[in-house]
Amino acid sequence: MAREPKPDFERYMTALHCEEPDRVPLGDWHVDQLPKESFMGKKIVTFEDQVDFWYTAGFDFITSSSGILEPVRAPEGMTTKGDAVHTEYGDKVSREWAQEHEGVVTSLEQFEKYPWPSVDDFDLSKWDFFDKNLPKGMKAIHLLGKIYTTAWMFMGAEVFFNALETDEELTAAIFEKIGKIQYETFLRVIEHPSVGAVFNPDDIAHNTGLLVHPRHLRKYLFPWYKKMGDVCRDKGLGFIFHSDGDCTEVMDDLIDCGFHAFNPLQPNAMDIDEIKNKWGNKLCLIGNINLDSTLTLGTPQDVRAEVYERIRTIGPGGGYMVASSNSITDYVPLDNMKALIDATFEFGRYPIELAEGGVKGTVWKYQGKAKKEAAEFESQLDIEAYTTSLLSNDVSRVTGLAQKDIDSGVEVAEVISKGLIPALAEVGKKFQTGKIYIPEMMIAARMMQGTIESLKDQLADKTEKKLGNVIIGTVKGDLHDIGKNLVIMMLEGQGFTVKDLGVSVSPEQFVQHAKENKSDIVAMSALLTTTMIEMENTINALKNAELRDQVKVIVGGAPVTQKFANDIGADGYAYDAPGAAQLCKQLLPS
Repeated sequence: MAREPKPDFERYMTALHCEEPDRVPLGDWHVDQLPKESFMGKKIVTFEDQVDFWYTAGFDFITSSSGILEPVRAPEGMTTKGDAVHTEYGDKVSREWAQEHEGVVTSLEQFEKYPWPSVDDFDLSKWDFFDKNLPKGMKAIHLLGKIYTTAWMFMGAEVFFNALETDEELTAAIFEKIGKIQYETFLRVIEHPSVGAVFNPDDIAHNTGLLVHPRHLRKYLFPWYKKMGDVCRDKGLGFIFHSDGDCTEVMDDLIDCGFHAFNPLQPNAMDIDEIKNKWGNKLCLIGNINLDSTLTLGTPQDVRAEVYERIRTIGPGGGYMVASSNSITDYVPLDNMKALIDATFEFGRYPIELAEGGVKGTVWKYQGKAKKEAAEFESQLDIEAYTTSLLSNDVSRVTGLAQKDIDSGVEVAEVISKGLIPALAEVGKKFQTGKIYIPEMMIAARMMQGTIESLKDQLADKTEKKLGNVIIGTVKGDLHDIGKNLVIMMLEGQGFTVKDLGVSVSPEQFVQHAKENKSDIVAMSALLTTTMIEMENTINALKNAELRDQVKVIVGGAPVTQKFANDIGADGYAYDAPGAAQLCKQLLPS
């Protein structure tokens, strides 16, 4: 659709203030390089090229980053580069993955020795360029280097989660140092007249809920945001927060920090209609066009229909911007990106008077969270006491409780099957309902493993019934494994024999290990839509090896849905780690 670009940042600010501008603005904060270049029909190299893309595409702004961790740049040692994977633009692109176990700063000694940068070390010359060269009506949005994400990436996710509960001194030092660097950078950048808003991309949640207890965010993170928010409000700048996952537990906190808007409303984690009803008069909502299905796997017509539906239902009254549910990645087809932009201009004019079903196509609708209810256990043992002990981070407390029951005449195997396993299932319930978080889940799983290890000698002469053999891995091209490792802990804790194949596992490797281990279940995980195709490839490889009828296949991960599992012929889909353990139990004969 040909149109003359007419950027107007006041339109953006009006929407941020939950009012109706002349039309619904575009709100995406990041577009990958390949879609930009394909859209423009040329290489994007210079700042002039970047401005030209955002202007031509119809945005009221350009985004750019400065700080210690930027969307396309991380300090040395914080990431690992994976294999090149599929894009929609011919070229394969290698992804960078954060260190999920141990990072570069895991102790106070390493913290003191690390060469921390200051704002004076960052090249901020781009902001001078924007001051002089932005088209009339456009402003720049500062993508502020992250605080929470930077903290865990420096430490490594597992070290970070553990330190939150066991090493307050290191945790506080990391947040203080990073917060100070980011805040000083923020103050320096916003002095530029071209800057109209500050955007904080800082993932604090996952599909089920917050990654960590909100008390940690309120202690270490939100005070920094409040300082920035106060400055933005004082200077009339927009202030936007981005996090994937379900952030509903802290939406009021984000409002108190001074944020004008929330992005991207991940569609399988948050119900945008519910969020609009509850917080739509205080927070502008940006996003919700499904990256994991509509934008990547759908047609341009599907994208048009979904944009139409979001504008129809969320746009009236103002406070909405059309955007993807994360960013425009290089696995979004160009025609789908264009459909998002064109449909926003076509349907987003105020006053919005759109009839339901006015554009035909497949539209994603929030369906709730696909949680599997854990089985109820009948037991004479004190499951509540076992549950509390697993969460205590004191293995001697768990083993002491187990030994007390053994000394009273309870068989060791029964202590495990009717005490520890039901307790771990109860931990899973607490996680699913947002009563505990990933650090507590990891603590409970470690306590379970340590206790069973301590009971091995007493089990040596007993027949320990295993539920089944599971092989599990993250699919080819994907290097994340925190979620996979939580599934392993839950499976082993509930009596499965599990072989961890690791990350970036090819279909051939899944087949080989399924043969060698006489596996009952093959479990696969993926974080990116572009790697999900390897799940179907693996199922086909199992068929070709004549193994498909012998094994059950389950899939999971942030972008995976029940529909996708059905479409590729999997036997089941798990929304989270407790659900995966319960699903495996259901799939195998008792």
